[in-house]
Amino acid sequence: EAHVDVSDIESEHGKITVFAPHNEYNKAKHAITDTFPGIEFEVDEIQFMPKASAPINADDVEMFDKFLDMLNDLDDVQNVYHNVEF
Repeated sequence: EAHVDVSDIESEHGKITVFAPHNEYNKAKHAITDTFPGIEFEVDEIQFMPKASAPINADDVEMFDKFLDMLNDLDDVQNVYHNVEF
């Protein structure tokens, strides 16, 4: 039995998402792989979730999408996170 601080688990379309504090990542991953040997992860990373979202109006959505595209086109950028709510 693993003692892992998991804050939420979601299941959608046959895929499971596990939410845990970033400092529990290794414990959570080992608990899952120990329980389900041979499991394959589609995504295996720490993602930061916003505590609050920032809505933008419909007029700014196109400009924001263009801004995100410009950031993603930069060679040094691996991931872009934001708290904008469309």
